[in-house]
Amino acid sequence: PFVAGVGAMSYAKFIVYNIIGGVAWACVFLLGGYFFGNIPSVKENFTIVIIAIIIISVMPGFIAYFRQKYLDRQKSVKVDR
Repeated sequence: PFVAGVGAMSYAKFIVYNIIGGVAWACVFLLGGYFFGNIPSVKENFTIVIIAIIIISVMPGFIAYFRQKYLDRQKSVKVDR
């Protein structure tokens, strides 16, 4: 929306592109999930796949948290010197 506003895109044009993008996004993820879910090894190990997806999804948050904690600790060490 921000780029559309900066580019002076009309509201009607924005809505059309937004709907097209939303439908395309939904189709890609629905079909991707359907075909990925029909792979025999995924079907046989579905629980492991779900756990892996959850871990991969949560990792960026943990990495950012611990990285910020490390950077804050480094800053406090520099201030103490």
